[in-house]
Amino acid sequence: MKKLIPLVLLITTFPIFAQKIAQPVSNLKNSYTIENSAYSLGFAENYGLPVWEMHVLTPNMLEGTFSTQSEWKQDQRVKGFRISKKDIEGQKLEPVQLYPKTHAKHDLMAQDSCYLTSNLLFMCRSLKDSVWEKITYSFELLAKQYGTVYTYSGPVFDKDPLKIKHMFNNRVATPSYFYRIALYFVDGKPAYKCYLIKNRIPTDYDRSCDVEEFNYNIFQLEADTGIDFFESFIDVNFRQDKMKFLENKH
Repeated sequence: MKKLIPLVLLITTFPIFAQKIAQPVSNLKNSYTIENSAYSLGFAENYGLPVWEMHVLTPNMLEGTFSTQSEWKQDQRVKGFRISKKDIEGQKLEPVQLYPKTHAKHDLMAQDSCYLTSNLLFMCRSLKDSVWEKITYSFELLAKQYGTVYTYSGPVFDKDPLKIKHMFNNRVATPSYFYRIALYFVDGKPAYKCYLIKNRIPTDYDRSCDVEEFNYNIFQLEADTGIDFFESFIDVNFRQDKMKFLENKH
């Protein structure tokens, strides 16, 4: 762990460098990475959606105002079917930004990239303004307390392809769940939060409960999604815990 501390200090100084080395690794076929100035995406062509988003959150990113006009722009880097503004406007499901505009107040380029269509997932209405935003706020509090937080967000799809519902002329899959992860360091030691949210209209309990009620096992989430989130960026204890979890499953 002593070797990790200088690296953490270097990462805090150079957030773009941090964004690179903390990126997840996806085992999904037909997936590729889309790079932006403030965040990265893993996009899956067979789902027509991003399967992970990762960015480094620091307190200074929460300062200032958001001034870019909020108009969706089609991301031409997406391969295959591309979601358009017309698609978004005609949906019953609510679009949510994986990289939120509240984390882009520090930079005009970051603000502009918030409204790329590649930065979207679609969830049941009112879920965004309740549970999703509650977790976003909890990550912001972690950044204010610990200085730097590495955040990960994305969808979880049904493992049975026949059960997955589709939208946009059957070109885009509808997630069954959404995950949110925060990795941070306490006195040089890694700590994390992992949450799972069901894609449904939130209940009264969902709206009022503490975010810890949505806790989920990070190793199970990796099994559910086929994504290794930050194993290359974590200490040996994390790897040992993961191996124990996998051994117990067999």
